[in-house]
Amino acid sequence: MSPPSPPPPLVGEEWEEATGESSPSSRSPCVASQQELHEVLGRIVERLRLTGRHEQTLAAPSFKRRLYRHLQRLPQRYLVDHDVDAKADDVLLHWGILDEGADPDKRPVFHARYLESKTVRADYDGSYQELDEPCQKLEDLSLERRKAGDASDTSLSISSRGDWKTILLHEIIFSSLDKPKLLSRLTALLSEVELNIREAHVYSTNDGFCLDVFLVDGWETEETDELIEVIKETLTQKNASQSDSTNSSTPEKILDLQQKIGDSEIDMSKLTKGEKIASGSSADLYRGTYDGLDVAIKVLRISNLNNTSEVEFLQEVLILRQAFTPILTNSKYLFFSRSVNHENILQFYGACTRRPNYCIVTEYMPGGNLYDFLHKQNNFLDLLTILKIAMSVSKGMDYLHQNNIIHRDLKSANLLIGYDQVVKIADFGVARLGNQEGQMTAETGTYRWMAPEIINHKPYDHKADVFSFAIVLWELATSKVPYDDMTPLQAALGVRQGLRLDIPKSVHPRLSKLIQRCWDEDPCARPPFAEIIIELENILQHVQKAPKPASRRSRAKVQKKSEC
Repeated sequence: MSPPSPPPPLVGEEWEEATGESSPSSRSPCVASQQELHEVLGRIVERLRLTGRHEQTLAAPSFKRRLYRHLQRLPQRYLVDHDVDAKADDVLLHWGILDEGADPDKRPVFHARYLESKTVRADYDGSYQELDEPCQKLEDLSLERRKAGDASDTSLSISSRGDWKTILLHEIIFSSLDKPKLLSRLTALLSEVELNIREAHVYSTNDGFCLDVFLVDGWETEETDELIEVIKETLTQKNASQSDSTNSSTPEKILDLQQKIGDSEIDMSKLTKGEKIASGSSADLYRGTYDGLDVAIKVLRISNLNNTSEVEFLQEVLILRQAFTPILTNSKYLFFSRSVNHENILQFYGACTRRPNYCIVTEYMPGGNLYDFLHKQNNFLDLLTILKIAMSVSKGMDYLHQNNIIHRDLKSANLLIGYDQVVKIADFGVARLGNQEGQMTAETGTYRWMAPEIINHKPYDHKADVFSFAIVLWELATSKVPYDDMTPLQAALGVRQGLRLDIPKSVHPRLSKLIQRCWDEDPCARPPFAEIIIELENILQHVQKAPKPASRRSRAKVQKKSEC
């Protein structure tokens, strides 16, 4: 496939805006300074001049101005990742692809090119080792599926260790509007056409577009025209399937969910909405009161309402109904209380499941979420507090699993801090019943906390939550953001290969061992939460009996935020 021609002058300043990834963004908003951009611009122009291939492009009076505006759109990380001095031609290529992606008649844009071949050797676990150099960094990791001989891996299966194979490396470049969960959909699409992502660089422009660059293997020829056709055809089939589902079955599904939920309507006259405290991709969170209770109100935005968001909202309410039993308190409305007196699941009071007032009402948690407490407020926890929080989360998760509920997005941002240092599990937007809709293979959750079987689009169950818990436990022990030196997608690719976080030697050895058991590659080897609770209690008892060393550092305790 020939590269796009150098982009024409920019036309139109008011391009359509779109939101970024719904999970922690891998698309850095940081931009380079004017001085840095001018220096990079000069080096790119000089490099292009030395190639002798771009005289006409360089002679255009507006070329430098337009190139500067192009670089200005991209985050600073782009200038570092792509070594623009050595790869000035790539800058023009990316510029042209982004320009095509801005045209509604051309997007989404896929571009592919052959890069090189690699000779690799298979190890027993099915991973690959390159012949010319050992894997020492994420970019060198081969990301083939880990079980050799899998029927789905026919193009990559190798019979035994020591067998050598030549694989071809291609680059896939994508551009379109930057939308929620776009990155997850892209990786799933490439996986569906049996391409293995070895490296990825993803960027958002400051005007609402994306530039995603994937290094892949799995395509058996150097020619790329057919590869692009296969990708586009697969995308068309997926969109058609989703459209058919939406047109034919989604209204029925919405009606079915509403019937399963039943009469869950709260008395709207008892509900008072106060200040907005958070916003998501399709809903806003408000503080308020309900019949005198301090509550949080999740309101689905009507402007973002579509069949998909409506189904997800109703499924969340259904999951909450699974964990709570309705009790009639008077003739006017239903009030929800726990079917089990459990203190580590966010209290659900009720919902409105009829247009236009879609909302979910829960208890208000004054301390915010654990992610902000650890990483934005820079707090450190002592071992006793770590163990108590970990037990709280484990008990809540054990309760969910006992009720056949898989959370699927367990992370510190979904753990809320309440009064008296209590920590509760929240956000059941992607949770599912264990027996719902057959085997689960969808890539669901947040990359930095996601289990490898989900990343690999393999069937998974409640043990995926245990893997996510291991990452949370590591966060508690270190007060660090998981894989903070990688983008979320790079972290996911590394986990897929077997990469795990480094556990500091200062972490209690039994806690360290528990973390490693919980993030084991084999879901069956991960302990259930009932067993995790016992181990945490044993560690806590051991720590409480041990002599307390003199503390050299002030450690924070989880407490509620001060209220105005």
